[in-house]
Amino acid sequence: MDIKFIGIITCHLLFTFLISKLLFYILLNHLLWLFSSIVTFSLWILVAVFTYKLTKRNFLAEEVVPKNKALLITGCDSGFGHFLAKRLDSKGFHVFAACLFPSGEGAMELKNNCSQRLHVLHMDVTKEDSVKDAVEFVKQNLGSSEFWAVVNNAGIAKGFSFELSDMDDFKNTLDVNTFGPIRVTKAFLPLLKQSKGRIVNITSLSGKLTECSNAGHKDFILRTTGPLNRRHSSVD
Repeated sequence: MDIKFIGIITCHLLFTFLISKLLFYILLNHLLWLFSSIVTFSLWILVAVFTYKLTKRNFLAEEVVPKNKALLITGCDSGFGHFLAKRLDSKGFHVFAACLFPSGEGAMELKNNCSQRLHVLHMDVTKEDSVKDAVEFVKQNLGSSEFWAVVNNAGIAKGFSFELSDMDDFKNTLDVNTFGPIRVTKAFLPLLKQSKGRIVNITSLSGKLTECSNAGHKDFILRTTGPLNRRHSSVD
């Protein structure tokens, strides 16, 4: 816990204590004099809890400086990964946008509309060699930037019906949604450890439904990499 956090929380508690005392003297002084200490403390806690989010948003929100920070996003051909690559590029990050089809429409749009900081590269998360080639590409094009994050976004939606779907649907879903993030994370882990970076896993809301085979398998990453003391984020 750093000094800034302690200082802000201390100021927050002192400020809310003063507010609670003021409320006490205005509203409750004559009615609850015998229970003044308890009421004051209760009001203090109540005000502190209800104003904590405001304090956190204004004073404790982390602001990531994008300068010299590089990250990899999988599944940038379309959808969320595509728009995230554009957004982070516009913010000043050095983006490696991994696409299954690097000559496809989505990849070409990224090449034409984004800055020179963004690199489009091929990656098939189901292939070990493809992931290894992506690691080498990133290393060769990092320049002075540090590799700061992996965003495991690539995913497919197959096998919704246990009865009607065939086994290939289930196998393909597991290979992309479960083993894909594991392959990518393991391959880039040495770079992440150097920068003390983070792993961001994009999951599906269908993961909350047990009947959907494309469930949030990426939650497995949170448990398997926990001992490495990496920072994780999971976005549904």
